[in-house]
Amino acid sequence: MMKKSLHVLLVGLLVGSAFILAPASNAAQKIKVGMAYDIGGTGDKSFNDSAAAGLLRSKKSLGITAIEVSATVGTQSERETRLRFLLREGCNPVIAVGYRYADALKKVATEYPNISFAIINDSSIDLLNVASLVFSTNESAYLAGVAAALASKSGKVGYIGSLKPSQFDSNELGFIAG
Repeated sequence: MMKKSLHVLLVGLLVGSAFILAPASNAAQKIKVGMAYDIGGTGDKSFNDSAAAGLLRSKKSLGITAIEVSATVGTQSERETRLRFLLREGCNPVIAVGYRYADALKKVATEYPNISFAIINDSSIDLLNVASLVFSTNESAYLAGVAAALASKSGKVGYIGSLKPSQFDSNELGFIAG
C-alpha cells in the first residue's frame, strides 16, 4: 500500500509541477497531461493503476485535463507512436509508465526539448526534459518477506515474481533477505 501511495504522490507532484511553469491566469486550462500506460493497462494493480490514481487525483484537485493511451502491443515503434499521438494532442507533460518506454521516450524527448516528459521505473535517460521516477520496491519486498516469515507456521514461504530482468530481480532478493 505504501508503494502505491508513493506512486500516486509522485505522479501528482509531477503533474502539479507543471503549474509552476504556467502563467497564473488560466493555468489549469492550459495543462493537458498525456499518460501512456504499459502493457496490462489500468486494472493491473501495479504501476499502471498507481499512475492512473495519481492522474485522477490531479484531475480532481488541480483541474487539469488528460489524455490516456493504453498499450496494445509491445513494440518500440508502437510506443513511439503513442507518445507522438499525445504530443499531437498538445499534451505537456507526457508521462510514460514503465521501463519498456525508455528507448521510444529518449528518441521523442530528444526531438521535443521544450516538452516535459517523465518515465516511471527507468533511470537510463539523461535528458534535461525527462524526469525519471524510480522506486525502491525491493524495500517493500523485504518487508513482505519479513511478514511472510513471521506468519509461516512451517518455516517455508513462497515468492511469485514478475517479469525478468530489471528491478524485479531486486524484488526477489529483497523478499529473500526478509
